[in-house]
Amino acid sequence: MAEEKIKSVFDCNIYLQAFLSGKGAAHRCRKLVDDNLIELYISRDIFNEVKNVLTRPEIRAKFPHATAKAAVAFIEDINKKAVFVRSVKKHFELPRDRKDEPYINLAVEVGAQYIVSRDNDLLDLMTNFDADSKAFRQKFRRLKVVEPIEFLRIIAEKIYL
Repeated sequence: MAEEKIKSVFDCNIYLQAFLSGKGAAHRCRKLVDDNLIELYISRDIFNEVKNVLTRPEIRAKFPHATAKAAVAFIEDINKKAVFVRSVKKHFELPRDRKDEPYINLAVEVGAQYIVSRDNDLLDLMTNFDADSKAFRQKFRRLKVVEPIEFLRIIAEKIYL
């Protein structure tokens, strides 16, 4: 029996970093999807945020290689390879940063094991002692928020065991 792929959700910053650089940890996380080693999930809210961020004029101005054409190709590729979840219920509220709720709610909805992010509000859920962080860890014990380097290490361990 084949082992089930690791279910994952990427934060918008991971998509942005993977788009802007063909190197680095975010790009390697994105390559895990291309190599069919993980199952990536995306929702309408997250897709719209990624599309908005990748097509911002200030991004194109700062990174000339990040053309509108390149952004469209990247977004289309995500749309082809990620599992698109049309309806996501509200499972958790994060008052300190409401923009992070779609990532948590999608991960919970699909039973993902990992949210990959460099966002401190998300990462702090794993270590802080405030009420939101404690509630998150108690309610979603299986779900971990990790940085890209840690995610790559976890996947490498699972592949080579």
